[in-house]
Formats: sequence, C-alpha cells, structure tokens
Amino acid sequence: AKTSSFAVHFPFIVAVSKSKPEIVPPKSDSGEEETMPEPDMFEPDMFDVTGLLVTSINRTFQIRLKKPEEADEDKADADTGARVIAQLPPSAGTYLRSKHMQPKVDEVQQVVRLESVPAQPNLLVSFAASQSPLDEDASVPVHLSDGEIFTIPPFRLENDFGRSGMGEIERLQVLAVGLPGIPDETLFDTDAQAAALEEEEDVLTESDSDDESFESMMECDGLPPLKMKVIAEGLNLTSINDKSKNKGEGSIVKFQVAATHDMGDQLSNGGNVRIRLRYRGPSPNPATEIWRKREVSLRIIRVKGPRISSLTFRSDLSWGSSYSDLCQSLVAQRRRLDTQRSRESGNCRRKPLGRSHSSSIGSADQSADLDILMEDELEEDDSIIRRVGQDKGVHVCADEVVLLMAVANETSSTIVLSNRKGLVGGFEGSPMPTVRISSGVSVKIPVVIPRIDRFDDEGKVTDIAAELVSRTALQWESEAVEEADGSEKIKRTGRVRIPSRCLREIIDEHKSFASRICKPPVRLDVSVGDDPSKSEITLPLGSAVQVDASVTIQDWVPPEVLARCRVTLEFCCAEKQRKSSSSSPDRLPYFWCGQLRRTVSLTDDSDDKSHLARIAFFQSGIYVVSAVAKISSEETPGIEESWWAPHARVVNVVE
Repeated sequence: AKTSSFAVHFPFIVAVSKSKPEIVPPKSDSGEEETMPEPDMFEPDMFDVTGLLVTSINRTFQIRLKKPEEADEDKADADTGARVIAQLPPSAGTYLRSKHMQPKVDEVQQVVRLESVPAQPNLLVSFAASQSPLDEDASVPVHLSDGEIFTIPPFRLENDFGRSGMGEIERLQVLAVGLPGIPDETLFDTDAQAAALEEEEDVLTESDSDDESFESMMECDGLPPLKMKVIAEGLNLTSINDKSKNKGEGSIVKFQVAATHDMGDQLSNGGNVRIRLRYRGPSPNPATEIWRKREVSLRIIRVKGPRISSLTFRSDLSWGSSYSDLCQSLVAQRRRLDTQRSRESGNCRRKPLGRSHSSSIGSADQSADLDILMEDELEEDDSIIRRVGQDKGVHVCADEVVLLMAVANETSSTIVLSNRKGLVGGFEGSPMPTVRISSGVSVKIPVVIPRIDRFDDEGKVTDIAAELVSRTALQWESEAVEEADGSEKIKRTGRVRIPSRCLREIIDEHKSFASRICKPPVRLDVSVGDDPSKSEITLPLGSAVQVDASVTIQDWVPPEVLARCRVTLEFCCAEKQRKSSSSSPDRLPYFWCGQLRRTVSLTDDSDDKSHLARIAFFQSGIYVVSAVAKISSEETPGIEESWWAPHARVVNVVE
C-alpha cells in the first residue's frame, strides 16, 4: 500500500544542542542595552534534516530533503529561466515528442516531521535456567498427545535499558496467538481493570490458576484442540524493571499448553502458536501510547500417550451375586424344561385343521403387520426410557456395575494413574488408589462405578456417553528419569479417557448398551429361611428351607411402557465346588417343591409381585440360591431381559 502521510516513531533519542547562539542585545530608545532573558529561553528546539536513509528488504534508499535556503535559490533560478524562454520567438511548428521523452515535472518534496519521544524499554526473554536471551526467531518444541498438559520451562523477563539507562515498562500483556479457533487470547495483564474486563468477555478464560479448573475444561467436547494457560504468580513490573543482576521470582512466568482428547490431526504442520508479550513505555503525551512486542514461537509435536483401548462389562465380578454359577445352572434348568415340554407336546393328539386354520393364518398376518408397525414406532422412539424388556441380555440389578478397563501405555516412560474423584479401581476389600504401568504395557483394571440414572437433575434424558466418559476419566503422570547428562527429564502429565466419538458410535449401533450401564428397571430381593438379613445359613442333610422373592418396578419407568411389559420370577440353585458323585446333570443334589416361575401382573395393584417355593437338599455341600426377573415386551416378542438379584444366599448343607 502507498501513502503520502504517516507518522514514524524512531527508536532513538534526539538531543537538543546546548550551544548558545550569538545574540546581539537590542537597545532601548534611550540608547541603553536592555536586560537579556535567561540563556535557557534561547536554547534552540528545532533542527534541520538534510536526508534520510531508508532500508527495506535489504535495499537502502536515500531521501534527500532540501533546506529552506536551497528552496529559495531554486525558486529564483526558475524565475530567471522563465524570463529567458520568454525572449525567444514563437516557433512555426511543433514536433510532438514521444511520451517517454517528454520532460517530467519535478515531484514536490515531501516534508518529514520528526517527533522526539521519551526513551522506550526493550524486553528480553530467556529461560530461567539460562542467562542468554532468546533470539527473535527462537522456537520452543512442545510435545503433546491427546489429553496431555505440557508445562513449558519457565521464562525470565527483564528490561534492557541500554546506554541511556532510561525507559521503564509501564504495562505488560501476555497473549496466546494462533490457537485454533481463537485468533488471540489475553492470558495476563498488569492492568487489573483491563484483565477483569477481559475475563468477563471470554468465558473460556479461567479466573484462577488451580490445576483442577484447567483439567476440568478438558472434559468438555467440541472445544478448540489447544488451550493455553499462564502461571504468573508474583509477576510484577518492579522486578522486571529492576536494574540489579539479582532477579527475583517476580520476573518468572510459566506456561501450560493442554490438548483436548480429540485433538487428532486438527493441527497442520505443527500449528502457528506463539506467545506474544506486548509492553509499552513512557508516552510523550496522554493521547499517545507506544507499544512494542516480543514473540516466542511454539512448535507443536504430536507424540503417543496413554489411551483406553477397551472396556468390558463383567457382571460375573459383581460382589456376592454368584453370577457365573447361577447362569450355568439356569441354562441347564431351561434345557430340562424345554425337553419336558417337547415330550408332553409329542404325546398330545394333533387337532384337525378346519376354519380355525384360516383364522390362525389371518391372525398370523395381523400379528406380522403389528410387528412391522411396532418396529417402525421403535425406530422413531429409541429413547433409553422406553427400552425396557427389548434388549436380550443377562444383568445384575445392583446399584453398581463392574468394568474391566484396558489402559495401554504408549509413552517412553513409566506412568502412574490416579483419580481425582477417588480410587482408580479395585473392590471393597482390595482398593487400588493408584496404578503403575510400565512403558509399552497394557493392563486391565477392574473399575466399579455407580449405574447411571436415566434422568438427570433437570428431568431430561441423561447423555450416557458424556456421563460414562466423566466417571472413567483418569489422571496420569510420568515418572521423572535422570538423563545421561545428569539432567532430570521433564514430567509429563495429562488425562486419559474413553474416546467420546467412538463411544457414541457404539451406543448408536448397540441399543442394549443402556441396559448394561443405566439403572435397572426393577429391584429384586431374595431371602432364604426365616431371617431375611442372613446371607448364609447352615442346614442338616435332607432338610428343606423356604425361598422368598419380591420384585419392585422403579419409578422412572413410564406407565405406557409398563403396560406393555410383563415380569416372570424364576428361582435357581447352583452347587459350588461340585463333587464327582453329583456331576451328572440328570441327578440333582436338590429338589424344588412348588412352582419354579411365576408371572406377576405389573398393572394390578392387588398383586404383591412376589413368589415363594421350598428347596430340599439330598447331598452335603455349599449351594447358592437366588432368583431372576425376566422382563419381556409386547413390542419385541421372543426377547427376554434377565436381571439377577444383586446378592445370592449361601446354603451350607452338612451331614
């Protein structure tokens, strides 16, 4: 761009000459010389500039400026030449010259005004452990993995006064420039009023410097891939402007750069992130501010970090449920029941086909149309509130769920996992407050988390993915290792969590995920014997005991969903540490007296929704007795959702 009028601030001091001009004192009317004023009143405050040397793009241009007396001489010469030309006779013809041969009119010399300003400061930036200032093109490498928080080595700020010894820094601003999605962000300002106004305008800026607020920001999704924070505790202009060599802590500043968990490849070529230090010195007048800047470039280098590679639901690890033993026994019990039904159906005489055959065909067609209609309605409304009895699976209706979370350490050093909210994993008897993982190793950690409510505090349907990610997030920190040169390696810290995008895809593809992690639709209580509070009883060989079970529907189940569901209670018994004599499936060491299963009415208030039976034992051993509630829906015929009681009762049979 070209311009003919602009202001230039030169970074040097123009000193006015102190030489006294020769001044002849004037005489009064009486012939006496008048008294002269003080010499300072006649000190010249103007100076002449004969030219300027301008250097731009390694080229130097000379701009000559004429003095006032030279301008007067040029004017006199021009008048003389005009008179000479006027004495020549007029020409008979005119020869048209080429345009490039025509004389050019002298351009008007531009007047340059120089303004004297106070001495300005010069900010020097260096590492706290070094005395050498950083160059203008210095670049600091920043190694980041997804979810990592990198702490840059601290910088030291000092003011270089130069030979004049003048020019203090009056205001300092620290900005983050080049962050994706944010052109520039003010991180620190020595002006308290301006800093407070900046915090009100920027909702992402943290008002405090604690680590928890900075880490909690990384739990959100949809944020820019990078975030920067300054740690400027005690940073003040007094220490920066201190002329002594002993710089205190008031001139030290630290920076932290955090990467979101979905940073991925959003940064091209390492990004163009810079730390900009803006500062200003004394002003020539209240209406003018002279700002300077010093920048430090950051080169973002993507590296590998720890990650959660898999997540497995393990209902068999639920404490006291005896899930594995009871599931095997329930399968064998169902197989014996199906065999008995097939024998009974084979003995029955086949009925002749008549009008009932056509009616059955019509009813089959109607049921098929009804199934298609229900499937369409189900696709339109697949909310986790309405998916009751529609997901085939076996679960434990406890308040907690057990997960096996695999964490792979892909860093070059050993890391230690911790949880800001409590334990990393383990069970009640063997807690795991921290977990140490060597480099290149993947471990599976048992994690017990509360089941997720299907409604949040505002009465809306809970976001399962966001809630599960928040409950399984962990902190990690690498162990400091001494390098070959004796220096200590920088500790890496960060957060590891389940990839939110991947988890949402799994939830969309597998609708039964809600039943595995959310609160169960029923509550099932089982008691053995006269005392319901006892979890283990002892019986003599050949005796029998009563088993009671009751089911309760949770309040969050909608009435319209409840009307289309039915619940069947079924008892089950399994032998632990089975003996060889009782290994045959046809010969059971126990016998049930009464009905094994009962379908309860969910809409009938007079139904107490309970069931009871007696069981007798014919061999000594240790047995577990429990009940399962099977939920089925009219919308999905043939599918049962089974929920075991959270605690099975142990029966010790002795001779």
